[in-house]
Amino acid sequence: MRMQGPPLELSSANVCFSDDITIRAIQDVWRDLLGRFEATDALTLIIDDDSFVDLSFVQLIASARLYAQDRGKTISLARPATGGLRRVLDRAGFLTNAPPDAVRFWLHEEQAQ
Repeated sequence: MRMQGPPLELSSANVCFSDDITIRAIQDVWRDLLGRFEATDALTLIIDDDSFVDLSFVQLIASARLYAQDRGKTISLARPATGGLRRVLDRAGFLTNAPPDAVRFWLHEEQAQ
């Protein structure tokens, strides 16, 4: 079947995190992401190096990736994980023997062989 007309463009939005993205705020973060997914097809997360991040945020983003995938939407990081986010990923083992798609998501690189 051939589509007529201009190609459909996905709507997208940036979500900036610059403060406390820990268990204390995680419920609000999740509600915000859900609301944004209702209004858009693609989210790009911008996380400041100075953000205070804990494991709950990393788990939330891992869950959000699955949520997006199941609904034909996308979520990505604007840049590779650095600062507090990178430290949490390392300490929690999220990057140890990680599948290639996880390495691409968190670090924007292909996994070394």
